[in-house]
Amino acid sequence: MEVAVKKIYAETLEQQQIEVRQSVMDGIRQAREGKTKDFNTVCDRLEKKYTNAKV
Repeated sequence: MEVAVKKIYAETLEQQQIEVRQSVMDGIRQAREGKTKDFNTVCDRLEKKYTNAKV
């Protein structure tokens, strides 16, 4: 049972890391395309969103 829980936790953590990376890449893409005021705005938004995110 403990092994199964650890496996589920590891898979969940990995998926969350993938989602965070994708969000960061989306923000960078938006900044490059001029869809946001500036890069710092994107970084501030992402930091605010993920600083207190449950892991």
